[in-house]
Amino acid sequence: MDPLTLLLGFAGMLVFKELGRKDYGQLTLQRDERYRNVMANCTDPQQLLLEAKLFEDHGLKSQANLLRRRAQWRARPEEQKKAHEDAFQRAMTSENIPAILEVAAHFEGWTATVKAQQLRARAQALHEAQAVKAAEEAAEATKVPAPAPKPGPKPKRMPVPAPASNGHAPAPPEPLAVEDHQAEQVSE
Repeated sequence: MDPLTLLLGFAGMLVFKELGRKDYGQLTLQRDERYRNVMANCTDPQQLLLEAKLFEDHGLKSQANLLRRRAQWRARPEEQKKAHEDAFQRAMTSENIPAILEVAAHFEGWTATVKAQQLRARAQALHEAQAVKAAEEAAEATKVPAPAPKPGPKPKRMPVPAPASNGHAPAPPEPLAVEDHQAEQVSE
């Protein structure tokens, strides 16, 4: 047999053995816990790259890719970090919900999940505030103004008897309203 054929056969057996492992390509509880801890706590880009290699060796390509992205995020130059922080602060003070969600998606793509969560929470709070405001405005628009109170019946004026004639006529007194006349009678 040819040595190249033996080498290829041996490599094929190793690959078959590796792929045939019971937990190859499966995110076990231990691997998941390790992955989450590394993503949350590891700040060294080199360590993140080593972990990515380890996860890829165990058939977990998506976790390995995310660890590589996190390593790139952690290895950014200072001016890029400042630009990202400025973008984050502008989005946090913005009132434009679609723009905030777009910035959150970018941070999520860069594996900055905490910042993305904060931006999504801000967008949610703005959305709720706008919904409350819209509901109040709708209630105001549908509110029918209360009709003006209708005036009650006018009080009837009582005729004043003519004064006794003594040669000159005094000026006639002002006519009294019914209520005033009744109050006058009660006070006598």
